[in-house]
Amino acid sequence: MIEFVEGALAAKTTSQAVVTVGGIGLKSMISLSTYDDLPAVGETTRLWTHLQLREDELHLFGFSTREERQLFQHLISVNGVGPRLAMILLSAARPEVIRRAVAEGDSDRLKSVPRIGTKIAERIVLELKKKVGEEAPELAAGTGKAREVPQAVTALCALGFTRAEAEKAVDGALKRGGASVEELVKLALRTP
Repeated sequence: MIEFVEGALAAKTTSQAVVTVGGIGLKSMISLSTYDDLPAVGETTRLWTHLQLREDELHLFGFSTREERQLFQHLISVNGVGPRLAMILLSAARPEVIRRAVAEGDSDRLKSVPRIGTKIAERIVLELKKKVGEEAPELAAGTGKAREVPQAVTALCALGFTRAEAEKAVDGALKRGGASVEELVKLALRTP
């Protein structure tokens, strides 16, 4: 219904953003990934949106990319995964990390997220594997680094990196041949 909202960013927190559109402030629930991508308050931004109608409430969810919104929509189509749980998952990992976990059938990576139990993680992998595989066939091959990548990202976050910076640095380290967690962190800390 509402494809996107674009305007000045009036306010932002780690879970919500308010965008001024035509003199009206539209509040959207956001993930930490989207929060990391938002500009400074007062600057122009665009959020791709998903509007959810409940019995007596409207909830607007905002995403920095269409891909993140599409993954959110796939996640909420899984039985037992509501919008809040989907946002928790998207806050815990970037969409490409979640897509890779699903494509590789790595439910353990999803189980590491708070409130995602074994049954839900396995259901997400089972129900979304075909959809994610069709959208991003290059992820199906994967990197074989199912446990090392999230651990390296967590280590970099503990060193003061934002999640987006850490994931970008680890991706660069993978391309330079890093295999173990230690190698990935060392390579990520080196300037390219």
